[in-house]
Amino acid sequence: MSMLAVMVMVMVSAYNHNDILLSMMGSLVEDGVDLEPAKKAFESTKGDFAAKFTAALRARFAQMVAPELFIDVPEHPEELRKADLEALVRPAASGFLRSYPTKDELLAEANRIRRRQERRPPWIPRLDRDGKPTPGSAADSFNAEDRSERPLTVTALVELGDVTVLLPAAAEDRLELTMMPGGIGEWEAALCTVLGVTSEHGPAVTVSIDAQANEALIPDDLRWWALEPAKSLSAAQDPGVASELLATSTSLGELPVTDDTRQDYETLAIALEGAGDWRYSARWLLDAWDPSVDVGTLATVRSAIAGWAGEGRSGLIVYVYGGALHGTEGLIGVPGPLHSYLLCVSRSADGTDTVDTVRRVILSCPGENWCHRGGCPNAEFPEADMLLTSIVTAGDIAAVADQNGGWAGETYQRLYGTGDVDHYSEIVLDYLEAELSGTGWVELERSTWEGGVEESLLRRGEHCLTASYDPVTRQLRLVDGRPNLESTLDMLAEDGVLTGDDDHVTVDTSEHAAQRWGMELLTAAEDLLLGRVNELRQLSVPLQGALLGLHPHADGTLSAPESTALAKEQLTILMRTAGLLGGE
Repeated sequence: MSMLAVMVMVMVSAYNHNDILLSMMGSLVEDGVDLEPAKKAFESTKGDFAAKFTAALRARFAQMVAPELFIDVPEHPEELRKADLEALVRPAASGFLRSYPTKDELLAEANRIRRRQERRPPWIPRLDRDGKPTPGSAADSFNAEDRSERPLTVTALVELGDVTVLLPAAAEDRLELTMMPGGIGEWEAALCTVLGVTSEHGPAVTVSIDAQANEALIPDDLRWWALEPAKSLSAAQDPGVASELLATSTSLGELPVTDDTRQDYETLAIALEGAGDWRYSARWLLDAWDPSVDVGTLATVRSAIAGWAGEGRSGLIVYVYGGALHGTEGLIGVPGPLHSYLLCVSRSADGTDTVDTVRRVILSCPGENWCHRGGCPNAEFPEADMLLTSIVTAGDIAAVADQNGGWAGETYQRLYGTGDVDHYSEIVLDYLEAELSGTGWVELERSTWEGGVEESLLRRGEHCLTASYDPVTRQLRLVDGRPNLESTLDMLAEDGVLTGDDDHVTVDTSEHAAQRWGMELLTAAEDLLLGRVNELRQLSVPLQGALLGLHPHADGTLSAPESTALAKEQLTILMRTAGLLGGE
C-alpha cells in the first residue's frame, strides 16, 4: 500500500473521529438543553475539579442515555434447560442471536450479558422484564434525595413569607415529637433554609444572587432611579432577599425587632460568647450597579448560624458579613449594597420553644439611598470584633475543607454537616441521664420507637419521669413517667413476671426475671402496685423544647465539637424548669 493511501486512511479516520466528538459536544450543550442537573452535580460534589467535572458529565449523560433491560443471570446458567435459557437471554441479547441457537451459543450470550451489566454504572436507567424501572435505575438514584425528604411549610416568619423546609422522610404512623408552630425550632429550620445553610451548596460554592430583586426591595419613594424591568423574588427564592428582609424588617415572627439599644449589645455579647458550632452558607455573589456614581459593585457575602446558651437563656444567632469591589472606591470591607449584621433570637426563659425577643445590630448599612428602610443606626460594638474575626476565619477554613474533600472534607461533614456518625458522637438521652443521675434519678427502661424516637423511663424516690427525644425534629420532651410505668405492667404480666389475681399481685424478683427486665424496673413495678409511686405533678403537662445548634438534616447526635456544651446548657434550663435537679 502506498504512503498516500495510508495518509488518506489516517485522515478519513481523523475526520470520522472528530465528527463523532463534535456531534457528542452538540448533544451535550446544544441550545435548549437542561443543564441544571449537571450544574447541581458539579457544585455539590466534593473534591477537585476532576471529581466535579466527572459528576457533571454523569448527570448530563443520565439525561441522554436510553433505558436498558437488565436480567438476573444465575451463577450457573448451564444448569437451566435450553428453552428456559433462551427465554432468559433473548430479550437482553445485544447482538445477533439466530433463530435456533445452540445451548453453547446461549451460554456465551448469557456471559456477555453478565459482563455488560456488571460494567454499567448505576446511573444508567434499568428496566425489568416487564419494562418497568428497577430499584437500581437512574431515576431512583438521582431522585433518591428528593424522595428521602418531606416538606414542612413554616409560616412563623410572616415577614419572609412561607418557607418550605425539608425533614427526613418518615412512615405515616411514625411517632414524632412535632415542633411547636411558630416556635424557635421552626425558626431555626426556616432561617437555615432561606439563608442556604442547609442547601446542597456547601461553603465552598459561590451562588449568584439577584441584583434586580434586591433593588426591588427599596421603596419607590427612596429609589430615585428607574428599575426596568421591575423584578421581585421571595425570601425563599433568593438568599440575598431573605438576608435583606432580616436586616431591615421592623418585626420578625410578628415580634418587634429592637436595634441599637444597650440591651441589644449586652444580649448579643452573651450570645456570641455562648455560641456553639457555626454553620456556613455558600458564598453569595452580587454583581450590582451603584446609580449614584454610575459604576459597578461586586459584593461577596456569607451567612453563619449558631445556637447559643448562657446565663440561663438560649436561642439562635445569625451573622451576615462580606466585602466588595467598588468601581471607584476599590476594595472595601463591607458588602456594599447589602447589609452586614448580627441577629439574635432568644427563647423563653423556661427553655421551651416560645420566642421571647428578637434583637439586631447593624454592622454596616449601604446608606439611606439604598437601604430598604432609609438608613440604619450606626453600631459601635468593638467588644465583638475579635469574636467576629474568628467566625470569618473559620468560615474560610470551612470552605477550603468542603472543596478539597479527602479526609478534611469527610471530617468537616461528619462534625458540621450530615456525615456518618462515629463512636465519638454522644446520644442526647445518654447525656441527659448522666446529668440526672447526679441528683438521684435511675434509669428503669430505655427504648427506641420505630422511626427513631428515643425514650427513657427514670425513677427517683416516689416519682417517675419519661424523657423522649426525636432526632429528626430535635425536640426533647419531659413528662410524668407514672403512666409509662403503668403500661409496663401489661408486658410484665404477659411475660409471667406478674402473678396472682385482682386482689393480690406478686412481682417475680428472681434472678432470672431480674436478668431479663432489670431489678430497678421490677422494684418500681412492685412499688407502683403497693401505691408507693405518685404523680410527678409539675410534669403532668409535658414540657418540651428544641435542642438548638444541631444540623437540621443530621442524625440529631452531639457530634460537633461544641454541641455537648451547648446541649448541657439547654438541657439544664429545661431540667431546672421541670424541678428535676433538686432533692426529693
